[in-house]
Amino acid sequence: MGTENNMRLRASGPIDSDTGFPLWFEDTNGVRLELGLNRDPLNPDLLIPAIGEMQDPAAPLSFPNNFPDESFYFLAEAELQVGGNGTIGRARVILALEAAFGGTGTPKQGANVVFARIRVRMDKLIPGERYKVIHPYGVIDGEDLQADDRGRVFYTADLGIVEGDPTAALRTGQVAPFLVGTLAAPTGYIGDGATEQMITGSPFNTNFVVIEGARIRDGGGDADPTEPENRDRIWTNTFTVQGRRAKRTGAWLEGATYSKSSGGYVLTVQARSLMGQDLRLVAPGIHFKLDEGQKAFYTGLGQAVTLPSNAKLINVTDQPPTHFPVTFTDRVIVESAVHDRTTGTLTVIARSSDPSAVLTIPQLTLTLTTVPQSFYIGSASPAELIVRSDRGGEGRQHVVVRGTPAANTPQVKALIVPPPSQVFAEAALTLDGSASLGATRFTWSQTSGTPVTLTGANTSQVSFTPTLAGDYGFKLIVQGDSSIQADTSIVLSVKPKLGLDTLTLTRQEYRTSTRQFRIEGNVNQLPNVILVKFRDKEEQAIPDINGDWSVRRTLRESEVDLVPAPGTTIEVRSKRGSINPSPAIRIRN
Repeated sequence: MGTENNMRLRASGPIDSDTGFPLWFEDTNGVRLELGLNRDPLNPDLLIPAIGEMQDPAAPLSFPNNFPDESFYFLAEAELQVGGNGTIGRARVILALEAAFGGTGTPKQGANVVFARIRVRMDKLIPGERYKVIHPYGVIDGEDLQADDRGRVFYTADLGIVEGDPTAALRTGQVAPFLVGTLAAPTGYIGDGATEQMITGSPFNTNFVVIEGARIRDGGGDADPTEPENRDRIWTNTFTVQGRRAKRTGAWLEGATYSKSSGGYVLTVQARSLMGQDLRLVAPGIHFKLDEGQKAFYTGLGQAVTLPSNAKLINVTDQPPTHFPVTFTDRVIVESAVHDRTTGTLTVIARSSDPSAVLTIPQLTLTLTTVPQSFYIGSASPAELIVRSDRGGEGRQHVVVRGTPAANTPQVKALIVPPPSQVFAEAALTLDGSASLGATRFTWSQTSGTPVTLTGANTSQVSFTPTLAGDYGFKLIVQGDSSIQADTSIVLSVKPKLGLDTLTLTRQEYRTSTRQFRIEGNVNQLPNVILVKFRDKEEQAIPDINGDWSVRRTLRESEVDLVPAPGTTIEVRSKRGSINPSPAIRIRN
């Protein structure tokens, strides 16, 4: 059985307004690392950090036009010699906290992702043999590590990929805490990314890599000190480690509001950071410091003749200073929202810090013009009322509901989920009545059309196969606990049996960097629908006028079980009956 790491990183820093990535990530040991993007001017002799492709590596960084498509907060790698098939191969175990982009993987604001990666790459092993890897963050067993027909193993687990939320790795990432080199590192680093050395930090105290598999030590790898005679086991405790300690803290803007005064505007800024920071609000003609309070909260109060439109919150303690855009809005306070069901009226008391602001209730398309104000809305209301201002402010208030409670009356209603828009002869079909209200018993019957055999006629779902084209009618009767019955009917128009088509595939690949499947092909009969099955999940594609179709599916955090192993195939079929047994999915970085 494999072993997973339940430790998590402790915190992430504010989002860098220039790149869209957190300024830093921090583990439970207090190690805080920033994104490695370029050569460190304080350590010019260090190797450039490992980064992905960019437009012009020799030109200065700029986002998004000249920015790497992948980079790292943390990267550790162990390399071992492996054997077993008569040649010497290589194993690489890569542990990383990586920054990249969703979608096509091209740098773009809002597509930022940060994920924890555990990757194993091995070659020149025994085809079909299973291997086990013990590493600092857990154990990967042989169910996931089987060599393909060329003796290769490709394994990648990327956790925390949520496009647009680059902090998701805090919740699911298993690369934690950071591994730190035991040799003296350059100032400001946990390792230089090149020097092999021992490490500390494993939550399991396994500050090494062990690989088990048939005759694996024939390649010359080091013996495991705990089992020195075991030829099926190799070991190393040296890694290269890359990680730059964060030099900047930044700040989280939590509020920026204004109120009108006789002399202009009173500005309120509320922020959060680490303790001991110097935070300033800066705009043309405006500069004031925020005061630090308990728990590292900061508040500043300033004034201006005109409302600033290009203000920034600046942490001047950082070198270079970090800056975050600030947009001032009015304060909207919703004192009360009461819905009287007897009269059908909603009474709202709401005010803005700007007397000239126009307040609206977007949920109900209403405008507030007086305080208080009542509207007729009928017998239903939202649970929480949102009041917005044309000056940018927003207030919320739970709606208090008053009136005479309704008597309890049982309700039974028969409902049939609409079937597919096109139904064809000799194609199995299921009618679903499980959405019926209050139903405890179901009875299906056929009312018209060529007779069919009903399977599951006394359950919520009934299945059958129409043999001929034409109209088919069906009736559903449901009964509740109180013996109350209800019924509904449906008529299906069945089209003639579809002829077989020819379905071809032109691409079948999975990209580990973006967790995305790309399945493409062509079909020769139109109109048509292509179905691509990912185990028990199915995606549809509509071919264009040339018969070309494409399915791109980016896996969510909860779909780790869909990440393909080497040799995985995928089922592709058309609504006209042809099935294409896919070659093995090509796995790419």
